[in-house]
Order: sequence, then structure tokens, then C-alpha cells
Amino acid sequence: MSENGKYREMFVQEALEHVENLNQHLLKYEKEPNVKEYVDVLFRSAHTIKGMAATMGYDQIREICKTIEEIFDKFRKGEITITSELGNVIFLGIDHLRQLINDETKKIDLVEFLNYVKNPIGLTTNKSESDSMSVQQIKSPTVRVKMQDLDALVNLVGEMMISKMRLEQMIQTYSSDEAREVLMNLGRLITDIQYQTMKIRLVPIDQVFNRFSRMVRDVSTSLNKKIRLEMEGSGIELDRTVLDAITDPLLHMLRNSVDHGLETPSERRERGKPETGTIHLKANRMGDRVEIQVIDDGKGIDLEAIKAKAIEKKIITREELDHMSNEEIVELIGTPGLSTAKTITDISGRGVGMDVVMTKVKNVGGHVKISTEKGKGTNITLIIPMSLAIIGGLLVNISNQKYVLPLSSISTTITVDNKEIRNVHGKEMIVLRDKIVPIIRASKVLGLDSIPDAVTNTQAHVIVIDKDGRLYGLVVDSLEKEQEVVIKRLDGMSNTLATFSDATILQDGKVALILEPSSLV
Repeated sequence: MSENGKYREMFVQEALEHVENLNQHLLKYEKEPNVKEYVDVLFRSAHTIKGMAATMGYDQIREICKTIEEIFDKFRKGEITITSELGNVIFLGIDHLRQLINDETKKIDLVEFLNYVKNPIGLTTNKSESDSMSVQQIKSPTVRVKMQDLDALVNLVGEMMISKMRLEQMIQTYSSDEAREVLMNLGRLITDIQYQTMKIRLVPIDQVFNRFSRMVRDVSTSLNKKIRLEMEGSGIELDRTVLDAITDPLLHMLRNSVDHGLETPSERRERGKPETGTIHLKANRMGDRVEIQVIDDGKGIDLEAIKAKAIEKKIITREELDHMSNEEIVELIGTPGLSTAKTITDISGRGVGMDVVMTKVKNVGGHVKISTEKGKGTNITLIIPMSLAIIGGLLVNISNQKYVLPLSSISTTITVDNKEIRNVHGKEMIVLRDKIVPIIRASKVLGLDSIPDAVTNTQAHVIVIDKDGRLYGLVVDSLEKEQEVVIKRLDGMSNTLATFSDATILQDGKVALILEPSSLV
């Protein structure tokens, strides 16, 4: 419909907001059918989409909205009450709306949908459709921003260009205090525009969290499980690229909790638990990082099953297992090919194992921690950066080369006398606050030649890193300074140690690699 071209973008944007509104408020109405405000919102959203679709000539969208609007009107009048089966049908209609709005050439079988409205029991929920469409919507290349943010950005660009032109004119004529002052102003404006640009890239984490409610509802219904999803962390914002990268890992973790982690109502009764299982999805800000937790009160991870599968797959020997702690055994879940699931289901058996989850999280500079207790539940924690564009970094020298380490990975830095470094069973150690901290020489790990002066120096510069609750020391030749660095991706580089995947440009124009400390120690 070419005549709709200039209005379509506006229609899609507004209609999808109302579709998401339908999704969220129908979930709330299912839980609290006595709250009249929920059904009022549902009716208004359906009515609004219907009107917009009629104006644009989208007949199928209009017909679906008319049908579910009539259902909502019956809810309001008390003529019918919502059931799980009727909820499935309305959710199907919402999924159809999202598809039709995103693709104006799409056609659906309206007769089939209307038959389900008449006979809701005949519908089998399509679990994959709801969450796959949600992910597709999350990964839209567009980001909506507030007008005042855009205005501020435009004003800053204008000021920066004016200062730049003044500076160029002055430098051509003479160098003076005034020129230096203008240069300082230019630097300040560039910092401001950098801040505003980063602000525009941020997206509320709620945009992802809110879509998980529907997926958990559909999957738990299909498995005849009673599950409550509780979410915390509203107000936290992440860079859109980070949010896109962690969406699939979070979906997989939640599906695993619903499918394998939480028991059926009868199993929970036998174990003295409430029939309804609980999944907590939490987000907390930690400096320039965000911690996201998926916590369930299910049966926990079977460590014996992990051991058996690891031995069967020849990932590790029984002798090595005997010397491993429970935490180290749990970490084996991230090994490719190790799955303890007895059956592969269409819910969690989609080819995305925990090894893929961990890889995707590491690719955005994060890491995964897993803790579990048999019969009590499992806690999977993702710790990820808030932004992939600019980070705080520590500039260091290693074998006459400059590198950057992210500040978020550093616990502290210390300088020790070489005589304080002890050799225990062939490994170097130092004592820090009554704790034994193993140290690693960065030049050796990177395969660089040690500088003689650094070896004979009486002092060693140690960067202390907290990796999964354990302290390690990374020895470098010298520490330079802390500074914000702009990340430049090194696409296509082969680096099996994953010691670096990014770089930055320093003030002198030279390139410095950004090291990932957790892969060095």
C-alpha cells in the first residue's frame, strides 16, 4: 500500500506499543480478574488499534481487534470470565496482530482464529511463537528517544562546530591564551556530546523483562506447572547492543528453570513445597556493571549427573573430579556438549546450551556465576557492562607495550617488594590482607619478552583481580593512569585465549589492546 508509505512508520510504532500494552495487561488481568482498570486498558488498546488499522486499510488487523474488543467488553459487563483457554486464544490474537503490523504483506487464517474464539479448548498454545516474536521486536534497529535529549544533542553539535571553526581561525593566525581557552571549551563540549550520545543508546531493561512474563506463562501452562515470575530492577538502563546480546541467554535460562528446574505441583507437594514455584528475575547496578540473577526454588542441579556425564563424554577423568570442589563441578555445565537433560524438549532443547549462554555473555565483556543446592533451587548470575562503547580503563605497560584493563574487572592495585613474592610448589604467591593470592606475570601469559629492568627491579606492580570470588594478581611493568576509553571492535580476529577482542585509540594516536583480565589469570 504505497499511499500509506508516509504514515506506515508512525502506525507501526504506535500500534506495537498498544500490542505490548495488550500483552502486559492481559497477563495482569489473568492474575487479578477483579481489577476493572486492567480490562478497561485492554479495551482501549484494542479499540485504538482497530481505528488506526481501519484508517490504513488493514482489514485483518481491524477484524482481530474487533473480535478481542468484543471479548473485553463482555469481561467489563460481567457476561463472561477469563479462563486459561480463553487467555490462550486472546494471546494468539495478539501474536497475529504483531505479525500483521510488522509485515503488511502477511496474511493469516481468520476463519481458524474465529473458530478458536468460539471453542477455546481446541487451541494448543504455540510456546515458541510468543517469545521468538518478542526477541525479534527487542532487536529492532531503531531506538525511541525523548525530544529533549535529541534537542540537547543537536545544540551541543552546533556549539562544538562553532568552537572548532573559531579554533581553526585562531591557530592559523597566532597561538595565545585565548586559543588554549577555546581548545578547552571544545574538549568540554566533546565530552558533553559523548555523554548525550551514550544516553540515547541506553534502553530500559524493563523492555526485555516485561516480555518474559508471557513466555513463562505459556510454557508453564503447556507443562501443567504453576509458576510465578517475580521481577525486580526497574529503572536500570543498558546499552541497546548489550541488551540484544543477553536476550537469548536470559530466555534460555528462564526456559531451563521452567522446564527442568521447577517441579510439577504434585512433586512440590511431596517435597513439602508450595504448589506454585517461583522464579525471581532481578537486576542490580554495580558501578558501571549490571548484575542479572535468575533464581528458582526448584530441585537444583544434580552434581552426580554432571559428574557422570562429564566422565561419559571424556571431558574429565574421575581422578580429576575427586579433587574438584562443588563450585568447580557446577562450572562444568559451561563445557560444550555437556547436557544432563534426560529428554530434549521443544522448550529448552533448542540447541542453545549453557556453553553458548556463557560464550555470548563473555562476548559482551561479562561472565556467568552459578550456585545451586539440591532440593532448594538454583541461582544463575550474569554480570555484564552497562555499555559496549565507552568504559573506564587502566593504562598499563607490559614489555614496552601499552594495554588497557577494564576498571570493572579490577579489585585493587598494589606495589610490593620482589622479596615479598614467595614461590610455593613452583607457583608465585603474595599475601594480601591475610589472604594467599597467586600471581601471574602478564608478559609470560601474552608470550612477550620480559624487560630486563623489570625483572631486576626491586618492586613489582600487581593488579588484583576478583574472578568468581577468588583473588589473583597480575604483574605488569608499570601503571600509567585511569581514563575513559572508546572501544573499537577487532572483528574477524582469531584469538583462542580470548585475551582480547577490542582495542582503543590513545591520545597520541597509537592503538592499545584491551585485555580481559579473567582470561589471563
